[in-house]
Amino acid sequence: MASNEYTLSHQDVVKAVIIHQDIHEGFWTLNIQFDVAAGHAAQLPDPCLNVTIKGIGIMRASPTDPFAIDAAIVNPPGPQHVEGTVRIAAGVNGTQQGGMQFCRDVYRSVAVQSAAKAPTKRG
Repeated sequence: MASNEYTLSHQDVVKAVIIHQDIHEGFWTLNIQFDVAAGHAAQLPDPCLNVTIKGIGIMRASPTDPFAIDAAIVNPPGPQHVEGTVRIAAGVNGTQQGGMQFCRDVYRSVAVQSAAKAPTKRG
């Protein structure tokens, strides 16, 4: 059963935004924007101060900032595509239909690629 409340530290919020926004480099820290308004409430004889949160996000930070999170560690970039490598893609539909055929096709593809790039001896 899901919990009714999740509490995150400020560093966990920064990590979540880094991953959600697909950021892979730089140091980031939490940024909270406040609206502040002074006023007088009818129920209180003294002046009041209303503070509301206008926005929550992240902003770039110095690497020396003790609260900074390194995006390269939290959300490292994926592997780069290299030309000439074998690319294998399979549709996942939750069944095992065609599983052996897929294996045969992959084996043939790898065998053909390997044969085409076989090293030759120079003599």
